[in-house]
Amino acid sequence: MRAVFGIDVSKASSEVAILVNGEKVHGYTMSNDAIGFSRLLGDLRTVHKPEIIFEATGVYSRRLQTFLEDNGYA
Repeated sequence: MRAVFGIDVSKASSEVAILVNGEKVHGYTMSNDAIGFSRLLGDLRTVHKPEIIFEATGVYSRRLQTFLEDNGYA
């Protein structure tokens, strides 16, 4: 099973799309704070070796990148 998390990062929130074997199975808006990051981490932990894709948008994506790296998703 291939699970991909596509994240469209914006200033205050991000759109998350979860695809399994190329088909979107879930999506939601995530706040770019501890609550939103915690929700994302919970979702990431439900699958083995998730792929995470997001555009490097400078200041907006750095917090997400650091959070993911700090939690073992580098």
